[in-house]
Amino acid sequence: MEDKIIGGEIQIEEDVLKGTIKRDVDIQYSLGRTCLYAILKTLKKSSRVEKVLLPDYVCNSVGEVPIRLRIPIKHYHIHSNFCPDMDDIRHIISNSKKNVAIILISYFGLIDLDEVIINIRLEFQDTIIIMDDVQNYYGFGNHNDFDYCFTSYRKWFAVPDGADVLSKSSSLEIEKYSQQARYINYKVAGNLLKNYRDMVEDEISLELLSKGEDMMDSEYRFCCSEVSRCLLQRMDFELIANKRRVNAKYLHEGLERIGIKHVYYSKNVPLFLPILVGNRDSLRERLFKRNIFAPIHWPLKDKKLQGENKLYEEELSLICDHRYNIKDMERILNEIESSM
Repeated sequence: MEDKIIGGEIQIEEDVLKGTIKRDVDIQYSLGRTCLYAILKTLKKSSRVEKVLLPDYVCNSVGEVPIRLRIPIKHYHIHSNFCPDMDDIRHIISNSKKNVAIILISYFGLIDLDEVIINIRLEFQDTIIIMDDVQNYYGFGNHNDFDYCFTSYRKWFAVPDGADVLSKSSSLEIEKYSQQARYINYKVAGNLLKNYRDMVEDEISLELLSKGEDMMDSEYRFCCSEVSRCLLQRMDFELIANKRRVNAKYLHEGLERIGIKHVYYSKNVPLFLPILVGNRDSLRERLFKRNIFAPIHWPLKDKKLQGENKLYEEELSLICDHRYNIKDMERILNEIESSM
């Protein structure tokens, strides 16, 4: 009997669009990168940002956003505990003659950035602080200070899109969009077809999902789709959070026993539990063969956009979301231990 699949995009159930609307869901944007584009375009238009500081461990799509807007970028270092190097940030900002915005990433929903924010505010009051909470939905905006903060729903829940922005800069109205994206159709169709594996080959679903991803990468100035607004009304956010915490705790305790370097914070709700291993690629391949599809955050595609960091070679994200139970977490741990 084939092992149960662990991982992959969170599936939209076939009956999830049925039922009545319980409440209005006010979500403005389609993707996290849509939010960042709107923020930076607004700041550039007002001449408040002429350079963007990015971590040297970041998604390729984040680095593309300021480049599309023709805003120069500079990378600061991220340590192996996923915390920023404040000395590096201090050096870059001190030597910059332009108005600077810095993007801080709440990696996996597990990193406390308050001390970094405090230091930036004390030393560089004019620097715009943008918090990337895409991996930190359950801690969205819970920072001691920032100018802008954004998050995404599709990484966490069974929705094709949806993203939000919080702003503490009331003097600037962030750009809005009214058109829904066409890639949503392909993402929804591919997801729904997964419910009919007995009749529809997986390749058809994957082809639709892949086409949606390709369209998403080329254009993303859209509002949140009606499909996602409807789906999010039916989410049990507390139940999902509790399941993630339970699974993450079990993984953490197992990894401690095995002796695998990882990041964990019991009070937070993680997107994934990141481990750092020298044999990352061979371990990932072994897990794949056992139907455990552990992703990498992130593959290094372009050093100019993403910077250079050993984390690109060592990080592997262990799945801990609400689709799975303790037995599934035990299976992941057993496979990791067997590979050592």
